[in-house]
Amino acid sequence: MGISGIAELPLHYGKAPRWLFQRMVKLASEMLEIMYNEFGELKIMERLSNPIWFQAFSNVLGFDWHSSGSTTVTCGVLREALNKVEINLALAGGKGRKSLETINDIKSISNKFGLNEEDTAKLEENSRLTAKVDNVALQDGFTIYHHAMLISREGKWCVIQQGMNINLKYARRYHWFSEDIRDMVEEPHKAISCQIKMERVLNLVDRESAEARKTIVDIANEGPTKIRRYLAEANRILCRSEGIDKWINKSITTNRRISSEDYIIYKPIDEKRIDWRKLEEIYSVKVEDFKNLLLHPGIGPKTIRALSLISELIYNEPPSKRDPVTHIYDPVKWSYTVGGKDGIPYPISKKHYDEVILELRNIVEAIRRDEEEKRMAFRNLKRISEKWSVEI
Repeated sequence: MGISGIAELPLHYGKAPRWLFQRMVKLASEMLEIMYNEFGELKIMERLSNPIWFQAFSNVLGFDWHSSGSTTVTCGVLREALNKVEINLALAGGKGRKSLETINDIKSISNKFGLNEEDTAKLEENSRLTAKVDNVALQDGFTIYHHAMLISREGKWCVIQQGMNINLKYARRYHWFSEDIRDMVEEPHKAISCQIKMERVLNLVDRESAEARKTIVDIANEGPTKIRRYLAEANRILCRSEGIDKWINKSITTNRRISSEDYIIYKPIDEKRIDWRKLEEIYSVKVEDFKNLLLHPGIGPKTIRALSLISELIYNEPPSKRDPVTHIYDPVKWSYTVGGKDGIPYPISKKHYDEVILELRNIVEAIRRDEEEKRMAFRNLKRISEKWSVEI
């Protein structure tokens, strides 16, 4: 049965019931092992970095069809499932406090896979940088609260992280895949999924922001004294000549009534809220490029917004205001094998769920025994799925 519709990510609180989470882990374990035997770990990572496939995977496991929890719970399930199967993949990070443990997780995973110090350091840097890009270089109104990094034995990775906008009561999911990235600070995402497209954001990872990025680095390297003077002048221009209304977005793709304060890219920036000690450190070391500026400890959204304001109003190098979200209102055929937690499209049957787990386990065992009949059945299922995906 094919069901099509729109997957939204409204903020939902709470967690999956234990009886469902345990079954989700078992089902995911069998699915991952089949995929690993058929396609390898790189294909698993590629598919999880696709927001449509990720959402379908979450639905197959029986979670909400539209919920911010589909990201956090599914990543939690992946972590548990990968610990139960012999697959050269592991997951670091997670939601809230767990995301703060990402670096320690990466060290443990690197030790498990025998990665050298250089590869481990690169994974740690990329983990920090993906979070910095989506929280600082891309200021779209969604604050990152979930960060998960899937790592292979060869040091390949994908990141699935999610931000929330409390006023809109919606989440936004960011997907990264190491094999598709040419530049970590210029259009690096595999995809960004959200129901709402913002009209004006501060997007310093857009290719149109290349000159703005260079200018921002030059400004940072000029030192706090000049930056204070530039910022004061930019604030005067913003308030006197341009007018605050120019920087307010009044039309967004939602009928919800919210304050226009949420859509101000620039407003007069209080210099007391800038960490001048960090800018002094940057001046003393002279950062080489925008990536290193982002990675410098203590450089956050307010500092980058101030430097962007100076770049635009003083140096006439404006950053992009384009929202890079890539999946909005996409008609997608979601797959449901066992129903949904909230009864959509139908309530979960524990008996049916356990039967599905058992059948997949039989397929895994048949693959291990190299039974060609089971392999062919699985491949036929794959071809049918791909045919449906093309038709939709």
